[in-house]
Amino acid sequence: MYLCNFITIADLLVTPINEVAKRCKISAQDAKAIYDVLLKECKPPALPTLITLNLPLDEVLSTGDAYLDHALGGGIRTGMVWEIVGESAAGKSQLALQLSLFVQNPPELGGIHGAACYLTTSSKLPTSRLSQMLQSNENLSKDSCDLAHVHTIRVNTTPMLTNVLMNLLPNFIQQQQTTSHPVKLLVIDALAELFRSTEKMSKTTLFDRSKELNQLALDLHALATRHNIAVVVLNEVIDRFERGRLSSKAGELVYSDQSRFFGTSSSVPGENTKEASLGLVWANAVNARIMMSRTGRRRYLDENEIHQKRTRMQSSDGALASSSAPSTSSTGQSDEQSTLIRRLSIVFSSVSPPSSMDYIVTHKGVVVLPDDPSQDCTAILECRFANDVDGSETQIKNAVAPAEVPHTLTTQSQPLENPEEDEYDRLLEASEDDILYDAYDAFEQQLTQAT
Repeated sequence: MYLCNFITIADLLVTPINEVAKRCKISAQDAKAIYDVLLKECKPPALPTLITLNLPLDEVLSTGDAYLDHALGGGIRTGMVWEIVGESAAGKSQLALQLSLFVQNPPELGGIHGAACYLTTSSKLPTSRLSQMLQSNENLSKDSCDLAHVHTIRVNTTPMLTNVLMNLLPNFIQQQQTTSHPVKLLVIDALAELFRSTEKMSKTTLFDRSKELNQLALDLHALATRHNIAVVVLNEVIDRFERGRLSSKAGELVYSDQSRFFGTSSSVPGENTKEASLGLVWANAVNARIMMSRTGRRRYLDENEIHQKRTRMQSSDGALASSSAPSTSSTGQSDEQSTLIRRLSIVFSSVSPPSSMDYIVTHKGVVVLPDDPSQDCTAILECRFANDVDGSETQIKNAVAPAEVPHTLTTQSQPLENPEEDEYDRLLEASEDDILYDAYDAFEQQLTQAT
């Protein structure tokens, strides 16, 4: 072949068969046979297809509540970055602790036989609360679930968090891979704590914060994808104000119009007065956003809900405490059954549609309640973001203001303030502060609108 001026295989293949036969002084049939042999040997490997491609399948862990699992598309999926956002004492940490236990359950109980890594930013892991959930929730396997499978470390700064995510955590996940409970859940409680600053706001500080958030999001998605784990990030809220419109072209969407669809929810009146902190940069980094709100509403539970959902603090001998003997009004409705409820909304998700539901926080954890049949929720869902052009809110038909709910109940007695009933509210409020994050997010919104 060298004598025929063919140095590489490509030189031979790009030359017509007749020319090859002429140069090598062979027949065209022999040249064709050489072509066929070379093409067979040089055949590229077959590209993988969706059928032949062997990728790890996403696993789904139960939240411990059937209603919430259904709303989330089956539960919390691995390979995704989930965000739980809410105000102080809304129950964010309660749900995160609940997930840290239910991930340990066997598959027949909705778990994935995994362990949890719980990163805290401003407080220690509440092991006493974890122990209480473990002992009181009958849906947790006593043989599989244990506090030893909840690993924790405290990160006080963003560089420390980056070091944990890039160096410590990947090595730890690899070490635990061969154990009975490999790491399947990562919780960060709470991310916004790391971005508090007393520095004067400027474009430079905002750029630095956005850069840190982008890098953090890349690290979290890399962990979730590479190790097939679920990442749950807890976030705070800020007060949402109508700051007015800047001069813009007709038909142009400004930040205040767009943020209604990814930063807040409006399933009940007053819920949209808060929105997620950390701004647009972080909103684009998460796969799903769950918003938990304190509505100030109270609700009477029916008999089925009482037996299945109602919190009953029991004494050590198994008998109900003395406060569990409720007084009954003239209508036969128990005053103690009036329960302080909160609202959970799935703002957006890549695996499930937006939805909203009531829930309570009990000694077992977060428990979702079926929708109140006395209210027409269809109109609420259809008018979720029904705002006027000038930003003023439109009243939703059939919606009841939180302050008016106790007065519209079908009973003449007012709900009683039960110290035992609101025990978890006081504990949650005592463990969290109410520092808001208006400054950075308001500044980011102004820059977004200006551009």
